[in-house]
Amino acid sequence: MKKIRIALVVMTLLFAGCRGPHIGDKNGWGDEQKREFEEILSSDRYASLCNLTPLYQEYLQSGDTAVLSKLLVGYSVNLANSCIDIEHFREEMRKREEKKIKSHYQISLQNISSAEIISKLRDGYTIKEILNSYKPANPYFYILTRRYLRYRHGGLSAENLRKLKLNIERTKIMNDEGWGDRFMLVNIPEYTFRLIEHNRSVMKFPVVVGRKKWQTPVFDSTMKYIVLNPNWNVPDNIARDEEIPKIIRNPFYLKKKNMLVYRNCDDDSKPINPRKVPWRKLLSKEYKKRNLPYKIVELPSEKNALGKVKFIFPNEYSVYMHDTPSKHLFRHKFRAYSHGCIRLSKPIELLERLSDSNLTLERKSIDEIFESKKMRYTTLKEYIPVHIVYLSAFVEEDGSLKFFHDIYGFDTIQRLRGEEQDGTEGL
Repeated sequence: MKKIRIALVVMTLLFAGCRGPHIGDKNGWGDEQKREFEEILSSDRYASLCNLTPLYQEYLQSGDTAVLSKLLVGYSVNLANSCIDIEHFREEMRKREEKKIKSHYQISLQNISSAEIISKLRDGYTIKEILNSYKPANPYFYILTRRYLRYRHGGLSAENLRKLKLNIERTKIMNDEGWGDRFMLVNIPEYTFRLIEHNRSVMKFPVVVGRKKWQTPVFDSTMKYIVLNPNWNVPDNIARDEEIPKIIRNPFYLKKKNMLVYRNCDDDSKPINPRKVPWRKLLSKEYKKRNLPYKIVELPSEKNALGKVKFIFPNEYSVYMHDTPSKHLFRHKFRAYSHGCIRLSKPIELLERLSDSNLTLERKSIDEIFESKKMRYTTLKEYIPVHIVYLSAFVEEDGSLKFFHDIYGFDTIQRLRGEEQDGTEGL
């Protein structure tokens, strides 16, 4: 659930204690409140009318404030939890799971109390005060909404206008936390990493994201530590699908890849003889839904799949950012090649920036660790919020509006309530 900003609520309550008597009609509407909300609705200031347009037309014809109350509750719901048909989207995501497509999209929703909204209305709260509790905390809601209001009546194709609107709705279901003075942003369809400090990008560079069948999940986390000269502990699903078949075909594959086999991933675990592992049996139905009893580990080296460094932000998807020896992939326009993790084109530059003020190790120590080829952990002095987002429409800092290819098909399966559908599905 979204965390309601406590400071805002406290300030509102304090202000409410200084109000004069509220004079409203039988439905609680004062003249100033009605005028204020009518202005918001006429411009759709917060891009939240969506499926409420028929109700809005009914109010314009009748002037009935009972209808206006329904509009206020509905507008608050749309502002807090978006105009995306969430149930339809979840059903489409279930279909992907049935197709063995690894796809995850974090959704943060607020609890909305219509009784509380109407109570505030009757107590004389301004409409802005009522809606403030439901507005998204992240800055991209405001940036995209301003651009949408500019182009709503012309200047964009219907397809791009819909795309712009959809991305506003995505900002509404993002987690409200972690949008302060410093955060990391990975925009999947843009294949781009940004380090944001005080509302501007101090670093921006290309990334590689997950394949269509192994999608990078959309979620929020917090970067806590960094691994230098990392091992790559091959996940079971990758081991089954890719590594074990190669081991069976080529008995020298493990040696060539600088890999060892362990009974588990414990630090004190000893490597075992790979010739004693029943590789073919591990691909049988018996082990299809079980954890593999062996772990394949690629040791630190120049050719290690994770490169020289990986950046850890704990999450349930086992996803992280890392270096890569496959630098040629960053020259491609299409860059969805990974198993879900995010490959960075400038990992050392990011490490250097963090080491200036935020790492427990100094730059000199980092260089020595790289030379040693031994794995080492270093903790951030101050954790950094990380947002992995899916914004197929984005406004650059120079004001330019960019649209990106819908690589995972979310633009199709995220329907907006109130719009006509053509029945097509993404992926």
